Amino acid sequence: MDKLNIDDFKEEEIVFDPAAAFAECLINPDEELIRPPIAISVGYKYQELVPLVTYGNFCCIVGASKSMKSFLKSAFLACAIGGQAQNYFPEVKGHEVQGKYVIDIDTEQGKYHVQRVVKRVNTMVGKNYGGYKGLALRPKTPKERVAFIEWILTESDFAGKIAVLSIDGVADLIEDVNDLKSSNEITQKLMTWSNDYNIAIITILHKNFDSAKPTGHLGSAVLKKAETTVFVTKEDDIVTVNAKYSRNIPFDDFKFSVDEKGIPFEAEKPF
Repeated sequence: MDKLNIDDFKEEEIVFDPAAAFAECLINPDEELIRPPIAISVGYKYQELVPLVTYGNFCCIVGASKSMKSFLKSAFLACAIGGQAQNYFPEVKGHEVQGKYVIDIDTEQGKYHVQRVVKRVNTMVGKNYGGYKGLALRPKTPKERVAFIEWILTESDFAGKIAVLSIDGVADLIEDVNDLKSSNEITQKLMTWSNDYNIAIITILHKNFDSAKPTGHLGSAVLKKAETTVFVTKEDDIVTVNAKYSRNIPFDDFKFSVDEKGIPFEAEKPF
């Protein structure tokens, strides 16, 4: 594996052709366009699957510290893979994931706790799924983490074969969530990565202590651009999941809890 010189990691000079962009971006009202394929769905409404996230887009899970955001992420990833995961969350399903990779990047926890997350997903699936890769990026700098994601999408053995990419949490890809420029840049990265590599991205953000909004300028930018923003609220041992903002028909609220082995499960059937 070639080593990256992080000090030299910077954006390439952009060569922009407005005429070509016009032809590429012009919307033809008579063209028959197909809705982006669903990567992960949560139940049905009006006899149609309700998307959590489609290929070419990203979604975000928002909640207070220790509100079980990562447990919900694990449930989404496990159900995307399939196997026995629907025994825990019957209405959450993956689409067109088999034969591709699910990459789960954790920026906050050390190897021990990330391994527990990996084991959790595999337990829900019912086996160690070879296409699921968990990675602990806590020791890396924000710039190194971004460079790593760029590498895994473009040059690694997984490039071109990834269905779902999880980034827990996206705030650790920049130095300051209140810096407007870097917040907009990393949000643009999420849009570019998901679009250019036709993958579904799941991100996680903390919410502000004194409000329901995700933290900082980064939270505001992600909230505006995400296909679906899911809020989790924990009360005692029950977590309520609410698709507060969605470009699609939002799924109904549902609740989950965690058993004595650390495995999340749907606490109340919402449908």
